[in-house]
Amino acid sequence: MNRRVMVAAMRIQNLLFSLTGGRGMGMPLLRLTATGRSSGQPRSVLLLYLDHESGPVVIASAAGADADPQWWKNLQANPSATVRSARHGTIAVTASELDGDDREQAWQQLVSDRPVYARYQEQTERRIPLVTLSPSE
Repeated sequence: MNRRVMVAAMRIQNLLFSLTGGRGMGMPLLRLTATGRSSGQPRSVLLLYLDHESGPVVIASAAGADADPQWWKNLQANPSATVRSARHGTIAVTASELDGDDREQAWQQLVSDRPVYARYQEQTERRIPLVTLSPSE
């Protein structure tokens, strides 16, 4: 997809999410707001998520790029964030990477539901992180 088209589509998706609170988007989306590791400013991104027993799980695929997405780098520097979704409302969360059997189960569910993620994994040598957003206490 052309980069300009992708940017325009993301802007439209962000606007729709803001207007609807994420309801009726056709896929489970959440808005993650984390602190920029360099700027210290809030940075938000819309992400597809999976439900998991410990909280929503987001995919740091960067569409198969060789580098991790900026939002994941920000969470690695400061794992405290806020999530807004139609299902969860607005909650404070703490991010951590899934691993072991939990990661494998979530990955299998993800590629079964959304095969594009298997293609993203094939495009890169890095293992795509799955990130749990556990509600903070």
